[in-house]
Amino acid sequence: MTANELREKAGAVENFLTTHFLDRNNVVFSFLDKDTLRPPEESFFPKFEPGMSYRDGCVEGYYTRSERSAYENCGMCTGAYMQSLCFQYRAEKPPGVLEKMTRCFLALKHIYDMGKALEEGFFSKIYNHASRETSSDQVLYAVRALDHFYEFASEEQKKEIAGMIPAMVNFWVKRNYIYPYLGLKDKHWPLMRFPPFLLLAYKYSGNAMFKKEYDRLLGLGFTATPEFAQLTMKRGGLTGISKYENKHRAFLICNMADCLTMDVMNFDCLINNDSGNPLCTKWKDGILTMWEEAKITLAPNGKFYVQVLVDMDTGETRRPEGYGKEDGPPGCEGGWSTMVARGAVMAAKYYPERADMEAGAANVLSQIDVQDMTYYDNPERFEPKQRFMTRYLSGDSIANWLWAYWQGRYQDMFRDR
Repeated sequence: MTANELREKAGAVENFLTTHFLDRNNVVFSFLDKDTLRPPEESFFPKFEPGMSYRDGCVEGYYTRSERSAYENCGMCTGAYMQSLCFQYRAEKPPGVLEKMTRCFLALKHIYDMGKALEEGFFSKIYNHASRETSSDQVLYAVRALDHFYEFASEEQKKEIAGMIPAMVNFWVKRNYIYPYLGLKDKHWPLMRFPPFLLLAYKYSGNAMFKKEYDRLLGLGFTATPEFAQLTMKRGGLTGISKYENKHRAFLICNMADCLTMDVMNFDCLINNDSGNPLCTKWKDGILTMWEEAKITLAPNGKFYVQVLVDMDTGETRRPEGYGKEDGPPGCEGGWSTMVARGAVMAAKYYPERADMEAGAANVLSQIDVQDMTYYDNPERFEPKQRFMTRYLSGDSIANWLWAYWQGRYQDMFRDR
């Protein structure tokens, strides 16, 4: 695909997002039904039965499965789309983009204000209304989006951002990074994720408490290596090997799209905001480690393998063949390869000599069309009650396609040479 064709495709992808993926508050939906291009109706899901897991169902009487699927990752999706717009504005300044960024800001503020009703700084997972659920990845995408938008914001918006980011971070600091999650009463969230938050909270507040806490976590070594370097950790004997892996003499690598993007975002934030730190070399090394692991999950067709086996003896990769508890993971494909592409673009900022980063991202963006921006594919690889998940279009996938493309354009990538 030529550079001009890819540029035209970017316009079509964004038009699809703005036509189908925005709710009445311009929040980006997490999932849509591929057939209706609307949030799924309750009939979309398998019949709820006693004994189904939290993820299969919902909190009875609190929100529906339709609401949960539509909004589960909406903070991430909206934050990713907002960052794509910031890079689009930096790259070309086309008319109307600043207004779109402002609408995204108001969408994130809408989510923030819904959580604020429960506690200042609580960035809630909303399901048409505030819930008591949140996660650190929702906050990561939101604070990074607000940080990117700040330079374009009005004076009033800048004041709001300077209040929102420190409050969102302080919510976690006050709890010592412990907060319930999907039925887990006292989840200890990985401390690797919080130093970037603390840097941004200090940047916008000037409160020395955030800097002191940042220094404390760095001193504990929580940023020295990537959080999600699965293959590196397994090969080094630092994490356990499952019975399934021993049986197949292969390391199982899972969900690298999400893992790569969170680690690269964290390291990128640390380097950008603490460039004189002696750990910068390790942070840059961590970005490369994550790319080397994630690129093996990219499929030739532009999608990615959600699970990959890496042979312990030869290093060769293959897909798992079975599914279910006894047969192993499904080894399915998915449209979250756009998140790998975005991670590759961010990594290329630090490794411009690595042609494989741009090539990998360009292959994904060229081959993945809107109908391919799925959560999972290959229904035959899932148990019948789980096959509904292959009928999702993913807000994460489409927002990260746009982010990967526009940050790449800003970095002078995806152009005819």
